[in-house]
Amino acid sequence: MEEFIDNVKILINTLGYKVLVPVPKANDETIYLYCKGFGASAKGFVSAGGFTVLEGSTVSDHTVPSLETKGKSYYNLRNALIKDGTISDRVFTRDYEFKAPSAASAVILGHTSNGNVDWKTADGTKLKDL
Repeated sequence: MEEFIDNVKILINTLGYKVLVPVPKANDETIYLYCKGFGASAKGFVSAGGFTVLEGSTVSDHTVPSLETKGKSYYNLRNALIKDGTISDRVFTRDYEFKAPSAASAVILGHTSNGNVDWKTADGTKLKDL
């Protein structure tokens, strides 16, 4: 049975779905980062697979028109997260790991974004400066 589950994990992962992979959890050494703007306020941290946004983070109430054309993958990801319930009423209902900080900040802010600049520590240090 365990071998079967391992095979299913490999297959699902190959297809790009993160179904049986646990979302990373923060530990005592985790540096929290914040992304704010346009009615959005999110908290997260750098994780092994990219960047994890924490449950309770809020996304902007709108997206700019150019996100649908210039940032189409982020636009589609945001809509997919809303559709599957990860984002409900503009709030993350569970922790979610993005592949990159820029993907996380674009989904949260509703426009294309440089995550290395838009994610900052509580004292204002940018992710790229850590």
